[in-house]
Amino acid sequence: MLTRKLYNEVELLSRHIRVLKAVINNQPIGITRLSKILRIDFHEVRNSLSSLENCGLIVATPQGAMINGDIGDKLLKIADNLKEIEDSVEILRKEVLEIVV
Repeated sequence: MLTRKLYNEVELLSRHIRVLKAVINNQPIGITRLSKILRIDFHEVRNSLSSLENCGLIVATPQGAMINGDIGDKLLKIADNLKEIEDSVEILRKEVLEIVV
């Protein structure tokens, strides 16, 4: 379906956010423990940690993943981006409904 790719990206982002929240609540924390806590496959946790590290939200330490300082501004920017995406999706939804009606 036309929206499948977008849906998959939203699911991936959701997993990244779940991993980030778990790191915040349990830092420092390793991949194995995160995998058990979240009931997510090891390789998926590793992928999420890598993405979070690339965005500057977490750092890898010998003890495990930790938050990279004050990430409040970065999280607010993500929230702003999500609002913009939400608005764009709503416009698209209305356009599709106009075609149907």
